[in-house]
Amino acid sequence: MDGKPRIGITCSPLRVAGYYDAYLQAIAAAGAEPVVIAPLAGGPDATEAERILGSVDGLLVPGGWDVAPEEYGGDTVSDVVQVDHALDKTELALVRGASSSGTPVLGICRGQQLINVALGGSLLQHIEGHDSHGQPRHTLAHAVEVEADSELGRVAPRTLMVNSLHHQAIKDLAPALRVTAHSPDDIIEAVESTDGTIVAVQAHPEELIDYHSWARDLFERFVQRSAARARNSSTTTTG
Repeated sequence: MDGKPRIGITCSPLRVAGYYDAYLQAIAAAGAEPVVIAPLAGGPDATEAERILGSVDGLLVPGGWDVAPEEYGGDTVSDVVQVDHALDKTELALVRGASSSGTPVLGICRGQQLINVALGGSLLQHIEGHDSHGQPRHTLAHAVEVEADSELGRVAPRTLMVNSLHHQAIKDLAPALRVTAHSPDDIIEAVESTDGTIVAVQAHPEELIDYHSWARDLFERFVQRSAARARNSSTTTTG
């Protein structure tokens, strides 16, 4: 691998200008080159998803609007659900492709929910008390209990204060994932794949990198995993 690892970040053109800046800055601060991936209408097929993933070393699935309920077999039961179908289809295809290829993935907030749906899980469409509306995005809202033997547990204390900016959460956990953190009211706050390639959190660490070392370390470890995969791929290709 020459130069910095490249991290693809899925971004919706429907969001306001500047919405993704904190993610781009967090990836750059961790030593990688952020690469914006725009959604495709209808989503990429498996071949196109493979091509996109082949152009990056890791995939960041950021926060944003809700995952469309039809993607996990549900009806819309909450009038606060906002969706971007093109983004859903694009991210679902990329996460499934990344899971198959071993591409490192980091999911944040909606990203955690999307990953769970992509791998066969479902969501709670609306929960109360987890959206700190009107507060600064770095405001710490509640504690979560972290599993020590996890990627999050390697950088964070067992009891971790987090910010909270979501109104949806995982309901049925995808078979390929395990829970690595939960809130006192049993909301799933972090997950990862059994091999640690996919890591996701419900909080927003991109808003915390200037205040809390665990947030910086989470991005840095993700970038390190992505760089390691790039080196291994380069060795396999040239060897």
